[in-house]
Amino acid sequence: MTARIANVTFHAEDPAALARFWCAAMGYPEWTSWEPDEVAALKEAGMDDDQLAERAEAWDQNPAHQRFYFTRYHHERRQRNRMHIDITPFEDRRASREELEAERDRLVALGASVEKTLDGSWGPFEEFAIMMRDPEGNEFCLQ
Repeated sequence: MTARIANVTFHAEDPAALARFWCAAMGYPEWTSWEPDEVAALKEAGMDDDQLAERAEAWDQNPAHQRFYFTRYHHERRQRNRMHIDITPFEDRRASREELEAERDRLVALGASVEKTLDGSWGPFEEFAIMMRDPEGNEFCLQ
């Protein structure tokens, strides 16, 4: 047995809004709510609409694709993220600078912001990445 990543979890002020951003960023169906049978089970367990709104997800139900999970966080962030995710617009090849810049513009239109661009090398290898933040300030890189 080996471990695998079950979710990438974000603490969020507005879980549904952040889920909608990441759904659009990743090409997943837009988040609207939990499935009706899940809502029924949760309500039967005593949860109300406010409690249901404290969590959301971005996923296309494909087990080969990463699931993003959002949970309301009621505390102030005190430091920068200690880890971040890297995303790319293609599954099967490395994106060109022009393609990354086009993807950057698409993500900015969805509500992301650009932190800075890394343009250099690591030994003999080109290193080009765009450091970004989602609408709640979570760091990620586009490469």
